[in-house]
Amino acid sequence: MTTYYVSKENEMLDLICWKHYGFTDGIVEEVLLKNPGLAEYWSLPAGLKIKLPVVQKPVQKSKLKVWE
Repeated sequence: MTTYYVSKENEMLDLICWKHYGFTDGIVEEVLLKNPGLAEYWSLPAGLKIKLPVVQKPVQKSKLKVWE
């Protein structure tokens, strides 16, 4: 199911993605693909309806511990 978000004055897309998905790596590009013309904005105007697609959270890589 697709979710829609209505922007507030001067919001940034990467912050919206971080708040909604919990990560920004690759998802900002996905949101831009689903919203033609959205890339024209540096900061978003108020009232812009943004389509936030459903995505799977990326697999978290294990951290290498050199010293234990």
